[in-house]
Order: sequence, then C-alpha cells, then structure tokens
Amino acid sequence: MANKKIMIIDDDPDILSSIGQVLQSNGHTVISIQDAGECFKRLKKGEKPHLIILDIMMPVMSGWEVQRKLDAHPEWCKIPIIFITGRKNETVKEMGEKYGVDFIEKPFEIKDLEKRIDKVLKTRRNN
Repeated sequence: MANKKIMIIDDDPDILSSIGQVLQSNGHTVISIQDAGECFKRLKKGEKPHLIILDIMMPVMSGWEVQRKLDAHPEWCKIPIIFITGRKNETVKEMGEKYGVDFIEKPFEIKDLEKRIDKVLKTRRNN
C-alpha cells in the first residue's frame, strides 16, 4: 500500500526519524512534525494526510487535544489516527482505541507498526 501521505506528530526527533525512514522506504510521503501547532498550519495549507500517527504525551498540546481539534473540523475529522505513547496504563489504552483507529505503546516493533499502518490504509481507501 504505497504512495500514501502520512503525517507523524511526535516531539521525539528519534521517533520521527525512525518511523519516517521506514515509511519512506515503503513508498509513502511523510510529513514529520515535532510541534502539534504545526500540524494545523499544514492542514490549513491543504496538506491533508491519509493517516496521522500521533504521540499522546507532547508539550504545549497533547495528542488528545490534537485529536479533539481534528474531530471538530469537517475536513479533518475523517483522517484516521494511530496513537503512540510511552504511557502504559489501561485508561490511556482505552482512550486510544476509542478515539483513534489504533493504539500502540512505545517501545514498539517497527514491523508491528507497519502492519497496523497497512491495515488502516487498506480499510480507509476512500480517504
């Protein structure tokens, strides 16, 4: 499932780099963003991705806040989100599964993330 635009939002440059490299090697276009506010600037410019990989714990604006702002906008509310986080508790997992199409805990195996991304992109063909 190549040639999809995927936005990665994470304040950790190592996560952005590692996920970005794998996605690019699989033929995807990657938009890497460290600041959640930049996400909305890009979206307003028309850079709508097919999928967002979103860290939950970030400074300034959490992944939950980003998700709520996306949900409130008619053009962005249908963009699927895979949440990623280093926080390991049942509440975070439940919220991630409720508000995103998937949820994965750090550290994660890149092959597992690739499978999840492919699954989301295959089920969201109209995006």
